[in-house]
Amino acid sequence: MPRIAVILIGSVVFLAASTIVELRQPLASHIAKKMAGENWYRIALNNNHVGYMYNNAYRDLKGRWHFLSTTHFSLERNSTNTISKWLTFAAKPPFTLTRASYTNRSSSGHNATTIVATSQGLEASIRRNQQANSVTLPWQFDLDTFVAFEQWLSREAPVAGAQHLTESLDFERLRITRRNYRVVEQNDEGYLVETSAPFAATRTQLNTYFQPQHLSMAGLFDVQATSEADAIALSEMRSKTNYLLALDQHLPDHTNLKSLSLTLHGAGNYNLPKKFNLTANPVTSNGNGQAHRGETLQFPVSHPDIQALVAQSLARAKNSGQDPVGALVTTTYESLTYSEDEPAGAVLTALQKQRGECTDYADLFNTLARAAGFPARNIYGLAYKDGADPALMFHAWNEVYVDGQWRSVDPTWNQTRVDASHIPLSDVQAARLMQANNTSDIYFEVTAKTYFSGG
Repeated sequence: MPRIAVILIGSVVFLAASTIVELRQPLASHIAKKMAGENWYRIALNNNHVGYMYNNAYRDLKGRWHFLSTTHFSLERNSTNTISKWLTFAAKPPFTLTRASYTNRSSSGHNATTIVATSQGLEASIRRNQQANSVTLPWQFDLDTFVAFEQWLSREAPVAGAQHLTESLDFERLRITRRNYRVVEQNDEGYLVETSAPFAATRTQLNTYFQPQHLSMAGLFDVQATSEADAIALSEMRSKTNYLLALDQHLPDHTNLKSLSLTLHGAGNYNLPKKFNLTANPVTSNGNGQAHRGETLQFPVSHPDIQALVAQSLARAKNSGQDPVGALVTTTYESLTYSEDEPAGAVLTALQKQRGECTDYADLFNTLARAAGFPARNIYGLAYKDGADPALMFHAWNEVYVDGQWRSVDPTWNQTRVDASHIPLSDVQAARLMQANNTSDIYFEVTAKTYFSGG
């Protein structure tokens, strides 16, 4: 009997001590513990299985917190894309970020970033296919920041309409970005929350453990928690195969188009504009370009090959009296040979192979322009493609900030004056056009057009 009493008393003391330790845990650690576990998700587009997502959060034997996420999808025939992230935080408060890795692997290339905490700060090793370089990142990031939104939900129990600003790591742009979340409702399952993105808002249903159960991205992609077997049933995945949208007539001398009016037919169920009134040199937004400067994973501004190419281009412009931006367009155009359906996938790879698709031209120009001190950004949309059957194709070009204003250029076609057949699209519009073109008989009708004099 005394022995049993001792065991019972010991058990009570142990449980009490465990409870005290649990209560004294920082909230960030408590939240991370709730989020722990593996979760699989099925990604669908227009009810077609196009990919899967896998999340895993756990604490290792040394007490460090790990958060893993992998997304795999296929939107084109014989073309897949896999994006993986892995964040590791220290075992003790303030649970600083000690290591992070990011990979973006597709059939056309492989980009990766590995971040390691050193005595001098965070050091990032960047790999773009076979090219590599290192940079120091002035980031301050810890577990508190990583789960700040979940802590807010736990601490404040916010009502519908409440908003919270969070910080997250942007591995593509190599910066810490801020994103606003809004509570849509608190329900029996947990919280329904929404991002504040203007064109591609995402609604996420979280359970009481702050794990996503269902995501709806712009009403296009549907991500649903499911079993591993269902999530990775790749044999069911379908892909988009047609990236040309029919046009009812040819556009002769299209590079001299000053204005163009189009009517879209057959896409009534996809919430797309019916009329497109286009002009040459379209500009998508204003601003001073500060957000479109500097190096990112996609744009290796500081690489010696880029610096040499920029110096050569600007010297040629100075000697010939050519516009510097025009010289950069020409340099991009002359550096690559257009190779349809054979994307290089990375700027340095495109330079090495001396070929690429429109996205490779746009990426190269963006990199050269930024290296020359001009803010630049990629623009995605449609543009005219001549042939036996006239069509609009998905295309990429650029906007560059010069003399206080944005200017459109198309290095794929060596255009310093972008013609009116270019149609900038938001991500949502592009996705909906892909859907409509895959499921409906859609086409564009030319209703009016004008040309520049002398064209």
